[in-house]
Amino acid sequence: METIEYFLIIVNLIVGFSCAIILARFLNKARSKSKRILHYFVILIAIYFIECVAMVMGMGIPVFSVILAFVWGIVFGLRFRISASKHNALKASFLLSLYSSFPAASFIFVPFVCWASGWNVLSIEEGIQFGIPAFLHLPWPLNTILGFYLALTIGAVLFKTVITTGEVSLFIHYAGNHNKET
Repeated sequence: METIEYFLIIVNLIVGFSCAIILARFLNKARSKSKRILHYFVILIAIYFIECVAMVMGMGIPVFSVILAFVWGIVFGLRFRISASKHNALKASFLLSLYSSFPAASFIFVPFVCWASGWNVLSIEEGIQFGIPAFLHLPWPLNTILGFYLALTIGAVLFKTVITTGEVSLFIHYAGNHNKET
């Protein structure tokens, strides 16, 4: 089990920092008011850290991470609602929602590390032994290590992306309507 934890820590450190550099450069270009890239980088690393803590709190199940999507939607929506370019604001919010999904998405590596460690990732018995809740009576393949983590990863990324980008879109839409009324 320690192998999985160390592997996830290494993957998240690499992805978190490297994607933060790329995304900070994009945000710096997308915002009409140019700030320092370091400012965005620090904010992105803080977001990533909070997302990693949420994944640990949920013991690998992205419940808290999906709840954070509502928070990020509000924060990003308030930030981007007065953006000059609605297209850039939605693109930035989509990229930010994907970035905040990476800690949850990194759990897709769990079945591969298990498989490399000798686990049968398609076995129901080994899935239960690994910790997949048997009381849920999940159908095959969701009750296997591979199916369970694949479903969690896809579900988390989809929910987080739709929630965050949708909220930002609503903020932009309502800010646009409010500006037209005044």
